[in-house]
Amino acid sequence: MKIKLTEKYRPYSHDVGSSCLLPKSPWKVTVYPTRIEFANLISKTSQESFSITCKIEGPLSQFTVMQDLERQWIRVFGRGPQGFFSYRLVANAHEIVLFLERGPKEGIAFTHENQTRQLKRSEEFILPSKFSSFPITRFEKMHFGCHKAQDWTLVKRRLRLDEILPIWFELGKNIPDHPKLKVGTARLLHQCEELLAKKNREAIGRHFLELFRAGFEGMFTPRLQDTDYQGLLKEGDEIPDGASPLMLLGEGARLIRQLLVQEQESGLAILPCLPVQLHSGRFVAVDCDDLTLDLEWSKKLIRCLVLYPKSDQKRLLIFQSPIRSFRMRRGARDRGVICQAGEPLELTANTTYTLDRFQK
Repeated sequence: MKIKLTEKYRPYSHDVGSSCLLPKSPWKVTVYPTRIEFANLISKTSQESFSITCKIEGPLSQFTVMQDLERQWIRVFGRGPQGFFSYRLVANAHEIVLFLERGPKEGIAFTHENQTRQLKRSEEFILPSKFSSFPITRFEKMHFGCHKAQDWTLVKRRLRLDEILPIWFELGKNIPDHPKLKVGTARLLHQCEELLAKKNREAIGRHFLELFRAGFEGMFTPRLQDTDYQGLLKEGDEIPDGASPLMLLGEGARLIRQLLVQEQESGLAILPCLPVQLHSGRFVAVDCDDLTLDLEWSKKLIRCLVLYPKSDQKRLLIFQSPIRSFRMRRGARDRGVICQAGEPLELTANTTYTLDRFQK
């Protein structure tokens, strides 16, 4: 048995001037119909910015900026008097690539620093950058049962934890470690960390939503100052010069992961601090040292856990306190045995173990 997750994360916005993070990179991208602005968020002191202008005749209809987290690019498309157009932005090693997917027969002119390129279909404009793209090291993915449209205007209006946290994790899971801060919007992240340590399931979801409102603008673009002035923070914080708002995404993603799986000294904790708002969900391809696992829960309790040990090992799994026993099957045809919660499991390398029938 394998727990599968097929949900695609492609948040989008129809607003002119929408901003989002270019996947695998520290670049904040703000898109207008005839202009693209780039700002580097790696730190406050090493800010680098530039812009690209594009010769597209307006007015436009169906203007859309989509952040495709499956293919790791930004896609911009719309329709004008000259017809439909679409292009995408991709971060590669020390470069940003603008690739024209569709456009008028004569092409579209893009200008960057007095250099103009007339791109036709399937042609690209390569922009060098001194900042390299981030490597993809984690393939973990989560979903909490929300299948609503990922129109960012509606996402911000609904303010639902089950659709915000998976996108947050997907965007932030591969961002490298940044120095932790306790100033500006990072204060709210520190509060979430304290609630996680206390396993406060009732309050932590609400605090993550407050952090989302204050710490992000556009489509999940991190910020260390609440420029919407919502009254969620104390005024007067001075942001250090070397601070990076990317810390909110990366550290936030690591905290979200710890809500579901924690590698502790005593053992591997499963759903140690599941927020009360997350009634059901799945978390797959979870890498825990010499073990990979998939898990599924419903009605706020673990339902199924699949283990893929990479070596022979003895593991203690720490389940939610109501769980007293479960069935463990080895392979697809094994009838399984009943195990008591709190007892270490003997696992053999390269064998699939399925744990189900969890009983209170």
